Amino acid sequence: MKMKTLKNILNVAMSNIVGFGTSFIVGFILPGILTVAQYGSYRQYTLYLSFTYLFHLGFADGIYIKYGGDNINDLDKDIVRNEHNFANAFQFMMFIGMFIISLITRDPVLILFSVVTFFSNVTTYHSNFLQAIGQFKNFTIASMFRSISYIVLLLIGIFIFQSENYIFYIVLNVISYVLMYLYYEMNFVKQLGFNPSFTVKDKFEIFRVGFLILLANMSLTFVGNIGSWIANWGFSIEEFAQYSFQNSVLNVIILIVNAVALVFYNLISKTDNPKVANIIKRLTLLLGIFGGLGFFVFKWIIEFFLPNYVPSIELLSITFVSIPYIMISKIVVANLYKAKRGEKKYIRDSILYAGLAFAFVFIVFLITQTLAGIAWATTLCYFLWYMYASRKEFVMLKSDVSEWLLIISHIVIFYITANYLNIYVGFVLYMVYILAILFLKRVELQDIFQQIMKIED
Repeated sequence: MKMKTLKNILNVAMSNIVGFGTSFIVGFILPGILTVAQYGSYRQYTLYLSFTYLFHLGFADGIYIKYGGDNINDLDKDIVRNEHNFANAFQFMMFIGMFIISLITRDPVLILFSVVTFFSNVTTYHSNFLQAIGQFKNFTIASMFRSISYIVLLLIGIFIFQSENYIFYIVLNVISYVLMYLYYEMNFVKQLGFNPSFTVKDKFEIFRVGFLILLANMSLTFVGNIGSWIANWGFSIEEFAQYSFQNSVLNVIILIVNAVALVFYNLISKTDNPKVANIIKRLTLLLGIFGGLGFFVFKWIIEFFLPNYVPSIELLSITFVSIPYIMISKIVVANLYKAKRGEKKYIRDSILYAGLAFAFVFIVFLITQTLAGIAWATTLCYFLWYMYASRKEFVMLKSDVSEWLLIISHIVIFYITANYLNIYVGFVLYMVYILAILFLKRVELQDIFQQIMKIED
């Protein structure tokens, strides 16, 4: 069990290290190559890209639910091939419809978006299927393959072609998805063979179950993108680029800390002990706070190498406050809803949360007319969602006095060190704060890891 856990940790770590390389290039090198307006247009594409999954209408999520925990050797290969072929055919029909509409608009970003949606959603089917049957190695290899191919394509575009056209880099992104699609298809045929036939029969149930999960996931994804959508609608392309830039930087640090926390969640999610959820929540909160150190590194990079994006630093400092609650929301709360509350309750609360969050952020935007107001409102939404979940739905997550002191001290100390001190002094003082937490929480941390070791055994 421990060797398997170690291999999973190494796989996740390696995949996310490579993914970090991609995020770093897109987040820091591209803004230095493109103008602020061009980068803003590129980020519009990535904003649309975050919603490609809507166009599989839940089929990929239904596949994950259907095969969760199964072994590939126990599956009916004819049925699996049938579903695979249906996924390809269904997504191709969706692509045709989207492509025709995008041609009418004559928007190159929408045209490329319609193309990438086909490849993205079929690869989502493959990734969900592999994760469901426990083939994490193949899933990790595919993710790394796409990241590495995209990094290579980006470096070729930047240093050989030296292109300053955002459309060129969107095309490279599409190509990386095509390559990932080809890898998945070859791997599928190698394992399960090839038979081009398929039927529509029995697919409705997969859609029905998957669509419910899709609605809930859509709501949570929408909350994370509310700020970007409003900035896109209500501000110039240059101002949108500033907001979107800080959001892309935030995603880099979330990629790292989220991967680590996810490994620990996988270790402890196999038990029904209510204390387990509290353990992972405490660990996730601490990891999110420690992740704040990354802000000072990014601030240094922006000030010295990307001076055009200095206005985004304040926005970045605001959204960095939300990292612990974003992590808790995605890793703990969402999974507890799925495991303990059922699909309908999860969907209802998620949609209500998304609707209220949008209304709140939009009202703050109307009142303040500032990007900082949008950033603070979005951060508050994550915090209030955590409060609701921990005090209403899952009381085992409820914070005690010690944890409240930690939360308040983190918000105050991080914001002051991030905005009112220079980079070096701020970094040192925040590091001292982290060391103080490690010292004061040493017994709690020791208890957390002891609990994890017991679960592994």
